[in-house]
Amino acid sequence: MAACSGTTTVKTGDNFDMAELPDGSVVYLNRNSAITYDKHFETRHIELSGEAFFSVATAEVPFTVNTENGEVKVLGTEFSVKTEGEEFEVEVEEGKVKVDAGDNSNELERGQSANFNRGKMEFKVGKAKFKFKLWMKDLEVEFGKMGKELKKAGKDLEKTGKKSGKVLEKEGKKAGKDVEKESKKLLKKLN
Repeated sequence: MAACSGTTTVKTGDNFDMAELPDGSVVYLNRNSAITYDKHFETRHIELSGEAFFSVATAEVPFTVNTENGEVKVLGTEFSVKTEGEEFEVEVEEGKVKVDAGDNSNELERGQSANFNRGKMEFKVGKAKFKFKLWMKDLEVEFGKMGKELKKAGKDLEKTGKKSGKVLEKEGKKAGKDVEKESKKLLKKLN
């Protein structure tokens, strides 16, 4: 999917990221990953490079994740997709997904995985190892750190706001007294 004004792209670089999609689905992206989708998300179609975990909102329109090595279609579930080089891997955390890779098409249920190697044209279904949980823990730690930093920044802003409020109150009272003094002088001149 080419990036244009009608698409949204989320890239992680050396960080993790999370994206909430217009349909309420949530995508957790591992490092060095990217997703691109139509900004209105009516077709519920995503292009993925790298690795991501999807928590898909239930809807009538299928949710599709397309990579250069294969495609996954679902209605509402949780699963991870990793594509790297010629490798394509899907692990199902919850629900069912349909995986299309090469000439293969398979439905996977909770606890299953599919691995496809495009170069060797090998497609294997097996038990999921839930490898994504390793980097998801790192993501959770990163979000926890950010939460603590934001909380501290909020407290610092609150302190600064209170100090500024006291200064403004003092200056306001002084300005009020000055205006009152000048008003009395002006009234005396007018009388």
